[in-house]
Amino acid sequence: MNHINSINLSLSYFQFGPIIGHHKFGNDFISELNNRGKKSDVDHSHKLAGHILDEKEFSIDDKNWFMEKTKDVFLSYIETLSKNSLDEKSLPVRTLNLQNLWINFMKKGEYNPIHDHSGDISFVIYTSVPNEILLENRDFKGVGAGPGCISFYYGESSKSYKSDYHFLPKKGYMFLFPASLRHSVPPFMSDVTRTSVSGNIYFG
Repeated sequence: MNHINSINLSLSYFQFGPIIGHHKFGNDFISELNNRGKKSDVDHSHKLAGHILDEKEFSIDDKNWFMEKTKDVFLSYIETLSKNSLDEKSLPVRTLNLQNLWINFMKKGEYNPIHDHSGDISFVIYTSVPNEILLENRDFKGVGAGPGCISFYYGESSKSYKSDYHFLPKKGYMFLFPASLRHSVPPFMSDVTRTSVSGNIYFG
């Protein structure tokens, strides 16, 4: 008799770590967000980790408009966090305070090194992803994250479990994640501009 198979085991399993949210916005919202960002002339690049020349900060009016349009998405994400990963001592979340909101005009050869954000949760929304980047990623021959991806890292590398995730975003995609989660964006070589909007939210 196989001794291992004869044992009646009762096992419980626990998964821990960051939760990454994903949402797809409609074209009207994405177009309005992109247009508002293009109107900004307030440089934000000196406050960011990215090697990106053109990064602009949104106005207070734009931030208020943004939160009115997106608050339900954030509340849904926070509800999932509260059930799965947030420390009960930090609950409940009564208010959402958008501290920063900026737009990135990422061009050929620019990139974001591995970094994290301030605040409690962060997000990125892609308002323009040229097809050239998608084709460049498709033809990429390396083993790492391809051009134009966004990569998330948690904990140490291991063969036993996954510690990194790589996503190739498209127009309208939104990713939500804990602000302390490390992430990066490799460069692309196509002569185009990819536009994204990022921000940090603090719980009140």
